[in-house]
Amino acid sequence: MKKIGLALGGGGVAGGAHLGVLLALEEANVQIDCLTGTSVGAIIASLYAYGITSSQLIKLIPTIGKHYLDFDYWSILRSMGRQARFTGLIKGKRLRNMIAKKTRNVSMSQLKMPVAFLATDIIQAKPVIFSSRPLHTDDTARDIVTDILLADAVQASFSIPILFQPVMYRNRMFVDGGLLENCPVDAARLLGADKVIAVNLVFANPVRSRFDSLSSLMTRVININLATQSKSIRKKADFVLHPEVDSIDILDFSKLELCIQIGYTHTQKQISEIKNLIT
Repeated sequence: MKKIGLALGGGGVAGGAHLGVLLALEEANVQIDCLTGTSVGAIIASLYAYGITSSQLIKLIPTIGKHYLDFDYWSILRSMGRQARFTGLIKGKRLRNMIAKKTRNVSMSQLKMPVAFLATDIIQAKPVIFSSRPLHTDDTARDIVTDILLADAVQASFSIPILFQPVMYRNRMFVDGGLLENCPVDAARLLGADKVIAVNLVFANPVRSRFDSLSSLMTRVININLATQSKSIRKKADFVLHPEVDSIDILDFSKLELCIQIGYTHTQKQISEIKNLIT
């Protein structure tokens, strides 16, 4: 049997579509042998790899709202001064602690399912793969880290620059892995996947919106940047799912359930092709 890897890309709240994808694959008896994720994809992958089913996640994830965004108001106010330090609007600790609680604060190496998340070391200017097992590669352009708590690795992966504060770990500074690779197909190959299904949530189609809020503007800027980068996904992956969630703002938590449904419906329509791929 071929080993199937699922690579979950970043996309803010639109990442709810990943849950719909997982549920549709489960219902079709498509077994996923390894998981990789970046940003929100890392959040979903971490909880699923720990053993929380897609049905359980569909009940859990919509409970995550803006109350999990711990804005660092003191730093924001101090940043108005001349010598104040400011590294991001949101600390990210509440989301990190939620993941730690749901997974009993396990380390990456304790996960039974092969999983990997991407982050970016902005000091070394190189990608980092947080993996549940050692990966054998001759590629010195990226580092492999296994001795880190699961929640810390996920926080590093979802720390979108400016929006979230970077994560400091052993004198290294990590931010969102999407800065260099938004949909970690290569990491799935390193985990042993023979076939990789990628879930790409990035769109940069022309729109008429005026982007009159910070979140809508950031969503547009991020998507334009990632859309160019993600063109290589179709060359790397064996199959690409592309749920149409382009109209969802990065922090619009009210649309989580809609995103789940979009991901589910989109994947259902592709199931026959996916099964042909893996058989």
